[in-house]
Amino acid sequence: MSDNPSGDQPRQQPQIRVVVSDDLKHGEYANFAIVQHTAHEFTLDFCQTMPSGEAGKVNAEVVARVKIAPTMVGQVMRSLANAQSKYEGKFGSIKALG
Repeated sequence: MSDNPSGDQPRQQPQIRVVVSDDLKHGEYANFAIVQHTAHEFTLDFCQTMPSGEAGKVNAEVVARVKIAPTMVGQVMRSLANAQSKYEGKFGSIKALG
């Protein structure tokens, strides 16, 4: 007996093929990030820090800004945790700075 009483075939998730355009394929280096949110979106600003020329001050230039729906936050966090676990399994623990 089937668990699907209507007899309909379960829908398969479409296969997603990620395509990176030539102007994005090299990426941007970031060594600082800021996360902000509103009721409708999360904004992730990836930055490069550099001395400002003023004593004790550092500039953080945003090199990429990504906005995601709140429904994606958990998926992004799980993906990062999974990638971190694999990285640490291969290269050892990541030591936090600061």
